[in-house]
Amino acid sequence: MVSKSTTPSSVPPTQEEVSSLLDTIFNAQTSQASLDACYALTNLLLNSVGFRGFQGYGILAEVRKAAADKKSGIKRESAMNLLGALFERFPAKQPISEFMFILYDGGVIPYVLDALADKGAVVRDSAQYALDALFANLKPEAMVVGLLPVLTQYLSKVSGKWQGAVGAYELMGRMADEAKLGMGSKEEEKAKEVLRESMGKRLAGLIPVVETGMHDLKTEVRTCNVRSDQYYILILFEGLQASCQDNDVSHNSLIK
Repeated sequence: MVSKSTTPSSVPPTQEEVSSLLDTIFNAQTSQASLDACYALTNLLLNSVGFRGFQGYGILAEVRKAAADKKSGIKRESAMNLLGALFERFPAKQPISEFMFILYDGGVIPYVLDALADKGAVVRDSAQYALDALFANLKPEAMVVGLLPVLTQYLSKVSGKWQGAVGAYELMGRMADEAKLGMGSKEEEKAKEVLRESMGKRLAGLIPVVETGMHDLKTEVRTCNVRSDQYYILILFEGLQASCQDNDVSHNSLIK
């Protein structure tokens, strides 16, 4: 049985303890056993060395290796499950983990986006859960300063997977949608203001990326019968335009 202690400890776990959990995560006979080990490892880190364990125990390196394993769908699924657990639990308790996930040593977001194109449905579902967990827990500043540039860079890759590109556009669209004025609490509206101002400043650079993507994706989307992907691209345009209007910034003044 996998240990799930939530008691904080000043004693760092041994490499053997971490390696044992990683072995269970990537080689368990059932998805549930792997998932249980993912959360056990997440709790173990949170209650001891925290984000430092990502590098210290080679955890993110193991995730990258498993995510890129073309021969094992189980390992690819497990990599996404582990990222989902980490994305779900870490940002709220240790915000610096956002940097580790998004930017440190290239981050892990491109691997998750690539997994959206996996031939295995369970891998795609796990990747989508990981992205949803990340988006739900990122602070506005991390979204704009960290996630947005990573998404833009991913979309500029000639060799990028079109399903991953669709996922990147979806996240950008959700960011734009989150920035719209609403009737939330003072804290929520302040977070939206951060998004509006930051995305508004970057609109001139984002518009060409989105326009190019719309042309590039048309054939792929039509061929593969992906019904809702263009909807997300439209959200991006509508959301960004609304963001500019909220800040009294015109589209024309930004692209001149």
